[in-house]
Amino acid sequence: MGAPFRAPPPFIADVAPELRPPLAAMQGNLDVLARGAARDPELLAESIADMRREAARLIRMTNDLLLLARSDTGFELHREPVELDTLLLEVHRELRPLAGEVTLAIGEEDQAVVLGDRDRIKQALLNLGINAIQHTPAGGTVTLGLSRQGEWAALTVTDSGTGIAPEDLPHIFDRFYRADQSRSRNRGGAGLGLAIVRWVAEVHGGRVTVSSVPGSGSTFTLLLPLDPSERALQPEQDAVLSSPY
Repeated sequence: MGAPFRAPPPFIADVAPELRPPLAAMQGNLDVLARGAARDPELLAESIADMRREAARLIRMTNDLLLLARSDTGFELHREPVELDTLLLEVHRELRPLAGEVTLAIGEEDQAVVLGDRDRIKQALLNLGINAIQHTPAGGTVTLGLSRQGEWAALTVTDSGTGIAPEDLPHIFDRFYRADQSRSRNRGGAGLGLAIVRWVAEVHGGRVTVSSVPGSGSTFTLLLPLDPSERALQPEQDAVLSSPY
C-alpha cells in the first residue's frame, strides 16, 4: 500500500481558502467576457475593473504571505532614515483609489524621522489603512495621522467604522484572525495584514496599539522609535502609550 495521505500543514490549510474567492471572481468575469461582454462597452469596463481589483487583492495577499514567511526565517531589514511625513502622504495617495465611498483624510501631520526599513513601514501603514477602509461603511471616514510622543513617532489610523468587540482585542493581531467572523472572504481580507503590522513594529523596536468602541470605530497606532538625531531635538517628556494587544 502507498503512504497514507497526509493532512496539509496548518499554514497551507489556512492560506488555500483565501486564494479561492479572488481567483473565482476573475474566472467569472472571464466567462462573462467569453459570452460576448466585449461587445458591450459598459459591461466590458465593469468586468475589467473587477478583475483589476481582484488582481490587486491577490498581489497584496502574496506580498503579505511572502513577508510573513521571511519573518519566520530571520528576515534582515534594510535600515535607513525614513521621513514619516513624506511616507504618510504617499500612503494616502495609494489608498485613495481603494477608499470608494469612504472619505480618506489626513489629520495631525507632524514631522518625524525613524531609522528603519521604508518598504516594510509603508506596507504596515497600508495594511492599517486597508483594514480601516474594509471596516468602514459608505459615508464614513478614515483618518491618517503622524505625531511625536516623547522618543516615539506615532502613525495613527482612525476610522468611524464598526469597532472591535472587547473579546476580540487580544487576538486582533494574530495570523488569519477575523474579528467579525460574519465577514465573508469575498469582502474581507485574509487576516494577515494586522499580523504583519505587529511584526514590523516589533522588529523596529516599536509596538502597535489599538483602542476601539464597538459601533463607534477604532484607532490603531504604530509606534516607532525616533532616529537618535531626532531624539536629541525632542523635549524630554513621557511618551503617551496605549496598552498593546
